[in-house]
Amino acid sequence: MNGPFDILIIGDDEPALCAAACAAKAGSRVGVLRKNATHRKSFTASTPAIPNFVWRRLELQDYDLALNPVSTRVTLLNGAKEISTFYNDRQTADWLAAKEIKDHHIWSDFTDEVASLAHDNFVADLQFSTKKKLRNGLAKLLSDPYALDRAARMTGASETLLDDYLTDGSLKAHLSAHALSPSGFGPREQGSAAALINFLDETAWPVRPDKSSQSIRTILEKICQTEGVSFLAGRITEVTTASNKHIALSIGADESVKTRIIFFATPETARAYGVDQNLSSPMVDAPGHANFSVKFKLAEFIDPPAGDRDGIFQIVDSATEIQEARDSAVKGQFPKKLPVEFEYTRNGEIIARSSFLPGAFFEDGEWRGWTGQDRQAAVTLIKERLTSRMPGLAAQIRRTETEVVTPYLGETPFAGCDQIIVQCRPHNTISAAVKLIDEVIGRDE
Repeated sequence: MNGPFDILIIGDDEPALCAAACAAKAGSRVGVLRKNATHRKSFTASTPAIPNFVWRRLELQDYDLALNPVSTRVTLLNGAKEISTFYNDRQTADWLAAKEIKDHHIWSDFTDEVASLAHDNFVADLQFSTKKKLRNGLAKLLSDPYALDRAARMTGASETLLDDYLTDGSLKAHLSAHALSPSGFGPREQGSAAALINFLDETAWPVRPDKSSQSIRTILEKICQTEGVSFLAGRITEVTTASNKHIALSIGADESVKTRIIFFATPETARAYGVDQNLSSPMVDAPGHANFSVKFKLAEFIDPPAGDRDGIFQIVDSATEIQEARDSAVKGQFPKKLPVEFEYTRNGEIIARSSFLPGAFFEDGEWRGWTGQDRQAAVTLIKERLTSRMPGLAAQIRRTETEVVTPYLGETPFAGCDQIIVQCRPHNTISAAVKLIDEVIGRDE
């Protein structure tokens, strides 16, 4: 028996490790549960930004950690057309104007309005709240027509929010692809507006470690160990209420853990365990989407289409294509055209991923999980999309590695457990995870 912990954080990505380190420094007994005892493969070159308050609290300046903002976000459309946006709104507006994209003159108005919606924070405040605060918050929201209208916009479809301001289909496809890529939402889907708002938050701009720097994950694990965070590994087989204050988790065949709170630092980690990100309750609907990643090791470096190896790229033809891919994933089918995101690593490898693949496959009236053949088919779809924009790529691919994260199939072990907290933002995940863990432990910054 391990613990009892104050908080058990499930997952060991950067947001989880930041939340664990900050909670431990504040005096909480913290455990981190990962699936395997060994380090998982890195299927990302960029990471969420680390906000200043987390940087100071963890004293990251002592670790020679050097981070650079991702240079640009690029969407590669049909006919060699490209759309780019930058961290600086003025630079984006100038770029759009130079390309004669007619929405350039209202870009600043659009981003200001989205920032205003994000500042209101109605939805996030409710999602981060206890049951009592949730009831009080809903009552207050329902009594304020202005707040209710803005909350409705935040919980609506991203397509509607974009149509209120923008007219250029390519720009809307660009924003939809980058904003919805982590969550697998379709632009016409209720709730996708929140992902768009989160994406356009300036704190959500991703970063890359400098070539001479250690990885963020390695540094955060060192800090966690220094602060006394316990690392556990294994598969959760059962979750039961041990007492009024603790719940017990069985891990594997012979290990158990007690904790007051179970914490998921990202919505995707929660989904992988069958927990709904909005209500922090077990999921009961269809499996939805999977997050599939593939690393291409190349014989020779291939220049990126836009000439910038420090950018994040999307391959998509239209926002409609994103919705069609989402619809296919929900039905348990491969899409005809797969939206794909990719970036370059420091070693010149290409990491490509998509969240618009099925979480499970529906065949003969039943759902089934992923197989090796499905992985091969997904790699083929992604390779086809990449080579459509980079014709010389196929000849340079020497080896591939894959990772697929799927929703929990069958009954989740968390059914009936109400001591679960899920961080719900898909983009600025480190900032949101630490702010939420601070609320959980009652810390004021």
